[in-house]
Amino acid sequence: MTSLMVRTAIKGTERRTAAQIAEDSELLGGSVGGAAGAENFGWAISVPSVYADAALELLADVIQHPTFPDDALQTERAVAIADLELLRDDMYRFPVRLMTQTAFAGHSYGVPASGTEASLAAVNADDLRQWHRTRMLAAPAVIAVVGDVEPDEIAAAVAKCFPLLHPATPHELDAPRWPAEARLAVEQREKAQTALALGFPAPARGDDDRFAAHLIAGVASGLGGRFFDELRDRQSLAYTVSAYSSERRLAGMFVAYIATSPEKEDVARDGLLAEFAKLREQLVTDEELTRAKEYAIGTYAIHQASGGAVLGDLVDAWLFGRNLRELEEHDARVRAVAPLAMRDLARRYFDDGRVVQGIVRGVGKAV
Repeated sequence: MTSLMVRTAIKGTERRTAAQIAEDSELLGGSVGGAAGAENFGWAISVPSVYADAALELLADVIQHPTFPDDALQTERAVAIADLELLRDDMYRFPVRLMTQTAFAGHSYGVPASGTEASLAAVNADDLRQWHRTRMLAAPAVIAVVGDVEPDEIAAAVAKCFPLLHPATPHELDAPRWPAEARLAVEQREKAQTALALGFPAPARGDDDRFAAHLIAGVASGLGGRFFDELRDRQSLAYTVSAYSSERRLAGMFVAYIATSPEKEDVARDGLLAEFAKLREQLVTDEELTRAKEYAIGTYAIHQASGGAVLGDLVDAWLFGRNLRELEEHDARVRAVAPLAMRDLARRYFDDGRVVQGIVRGVGKAV
């Protein structure tokens, strides 16, 4: 519902058609875009600072006055369903989706924001209008601006442009419970490759241990990482292998991914789990940790060079973090992580008896 609301809002307002929205955006040197995720949704526009006031007016029109035309909904629904069909053929994203749905089964974190063919088909324009009134115009919203602007002036412009937004109390959710036993979700494809996504619980967004989890991913993943060196270079078990840690407000997840030949599935899985065992049993080396820290700090600095990235971080910290100071504390938090903290985290979270697997199993095709 929210995903379709976000997409269709850009396709017409009380004052502008979809073509006029696109033309006005182009004249300002930008475009209005929207996104819906697991915990928040919104719209944004990026333009030269000189056009900030006009961009605010355009964005405010899209957010506050969408009409959700029936034909636009049908188009966006068709695009969303086509995206799902592409997703099913994606040997990276689909195993991760299977694993996430299984790990968070029964909780909203297990419901994909992109929807399903059935849920997308069930939504009509009146549903979107009602959803917009109850979940957009009255919402725990934040408006963020990043740019070469004078703060008081842009704040006054924002206040003038968004009179219809009314604050509301966030809907509270119970934290999800990671399965107490190992679980498996498998689908088969006519592919010459099998892809496995292995998931473990990990620290949530507000837990400082998340920095240790990210550094473990840095040690494990990448061209010089443990997983790549051992499973691809030494054992030739993988076409590709990677790891990352992600966190939401109420729960986190550590994901390892490996793509291999169908006949090597069991050996590749065992090899991946053996690498997690090493993380539980041994301290990472000083060299590994130094490299992971330098990479994390360097990529964060590059990331911060983008105004859009700064905007995303700002909103994330406001909605889900402790305070905005954490944006300035990133490098210090990374540098403070010690090998012992990483091993302790691995022992707490990386339990083979609770691993959740999403597998797209290749059958019937030869390379």
